[in-house]
Amino acid sequence: MFYRFVFFILCFYFFASSNAAIVPLAGNDWMINDNGTYSAQGQVPGTIHTILLAANKITEPYLGYNDVNERYLVYSPWTFKKTFSLTNDFLAYTQFTLHFDQLDTVANITLNGCFLGQTNNMFLAYTFNVMKSCLQSNNELRIDFESPVTYAYNQYKAYNDSVPPDCPSGVQHGECHVNFIRKEPCSFSWDWVRIY
Repeated sequence: MFYRFVFFILCFYFFASSNAAIVPLAGNDWMINDNGTYSAQGQVPGTIHTILLAANKITEPYLGYNDVNERYLVYSPWTFKKTFSLTNDFLAYTQFTLHFDQLDTVANITLNGCFLGQTNNMFLAYTFNVMKSCLQSNNELRIDFESPVTYAYNQYKAYNDSVPPDCPSGVQHGECHVNFIRKEPCSFSWDWVRIY
């Protein structure tokens, strides 16, 4: 499974109270879009590439030079959305937590219009407390991912100094400034693997 240089959600759960009533949110009913060109329904855990490939919206990324030809996908912000229902018994609890095992990488998390928090490190699990007023019987979870390339570049510009290496070798067809984002380095380039 390819997961490099994509927006990735490994797995997450919705917990209620200390009794730990759990609502898993993984499934094949997630909608993704880049706010313009692409929109597809797909499986999470998954990536923009696995979802778009399954929906026949892109060609096989590991065939020929498609990893280079489809590079434009990582320059856009992407939105993942899921609607789900909660029972009255679940809503009767008093404490709620939304847990993500992994999000790749920079994202804003919103539930029914309530901003829950932000992520910026793919190596950490994230847990957000959810106010009861943010929950309904029918819910929409929204995860807005920023382009990791854009984020790394903006961090580099804000730092206002060079931290070597700035960019990978040209033969690697990689991206610059991986040292300004907490994301696996091979997502930006590696000499032995494609850069997804």
